[in-house]
Amino acid sequence: MRMTLVFAALAAACFDCLAARPLLPTGQGDQVPVRLVALPLPAGQFERAPVNFSWPLDPQDALARPAPHRSQSREYWQTVEAPDLAKGVDLTLSSAGALIRVSPARGATPLAPAQVALRDAGDRPVRLQSIASDAQLKAAGMDVDRGTVVVKLAADHGAGRYRLTAPIAAHGRYLLHVFEPDSNVVLSAQARADRALAGSQVAVDLTLTRGAAISPGVQAQALLVAPGGRSYPAQVRAGTAGRMTAIAAVPASAQAGQGLWELQVFASAQGIQRDSRTAFAVIQPTARFDGGYAVDAGALRMSLPIQAASPGRYEVRGTLYATAPDRTLRPVAQAHSAAWLEKARGVLVLDFERAHLPAGYGAPFEVRQLELLDQTRMAPLELRARAVRF
Repeated sequence: MRMTLVFAALAAACFDCLAARPLLPTGQGDQVPVRLVALPLPAGQFERAPVNFSWPLDPQDALARPAPHRSQSREYWQTVEAPDLAKGVDLTLSSAGALIRVSPARGATPLAPAQVALRDAGDRPVRLQSIASDAQLKAAGMDVDRGTVVVKLAADHGAGRYRLTAPIAAHGRYLLHVFEPDSNVVLSAQARADRALAGSQVAVDLTLTRGAAISPGVQAQALLVAPGGRSYPAQVRAGTAGRMTAIAAVPASAQAGQGLWELQVFASAQGIQRDSRTAFAVIQPTARFDGGYAVDAGALRMSLPIQAASPGRYEVRGTLYATAPDRTLRPVAQAHSAAWLEKARGVLVLDFERAHLPAGYGAPFEVRQLELLDQTRMAPLELRARAVRF
């Protein structure tokens, strides 16, 4: 520990030397702040003593970061006004067993099961497998608003066009939710990261499939929605082979810690609609790597200068890859280091310890999955998949 602290002190006194050895260029999927914000110190007591530790890895174990959650939607939501509901709302379904829920918004007239009807494309009444009132739904454990009705189509009514009506003297607005649990029409959405820096972009990859094939002629729109409900514009860009990407700019003023943001997507093809919501955390960038480093290759010790715009306890993590006897790079050790930094430059040191290097492994080395975290605000600030080679 003493040698680590001495090395950090020497490195901190020589930022120009560190800048002479730049970190590797960023790659796709890396998270790198381009600006910093000054935030007050959160309330509470925080550990300020520095810590530095490492442990060996089995080089035969492959390491991989978990992929962000991939959502699959067989449902959609639609807002309808009472006069439209009385005249009839057209639905295009893709399978049997569809569940349709009608919920009154605040101030709208409550509905009763007897007031909701469904007819097919030939204007014939559709046989329902079940219909439930709000009392029945609550008894089953569902948290629904007063006047909510859920209907389920019988198995002999499958794909096709239908019309849902509630011919009553109702007023107000209603939320229509259509869920097809047995449908093979699926909207898949996967964010490229489960977090985003305020002032950066968030991207979600999309496909609308029918069975194993991507649906042609898909129309899609998207919205970025803040935890408080405010929405911001988003774009949907067409990719190759029918794939799409929804992209939105996260406002620089977005505050962390107020809940998850959502990128909401609305897609349709051949009249079949699907909606998806992908949630992610927003982070305020309080610090970043300075861009350079110093390394003691003999001791496998690396010093990383940090630019901190806000006081706090910051942590750096990294995985050391060494060259195996077969000349491939394998993971051999991980190291963590944390220290208190004020609003200025500081240095964090990763000490991998040569004793953790397996026999027969050596240079060249790489440090991968290099991360910088703000421990006081529980925020992962920077991530570089490949950071250093020496």
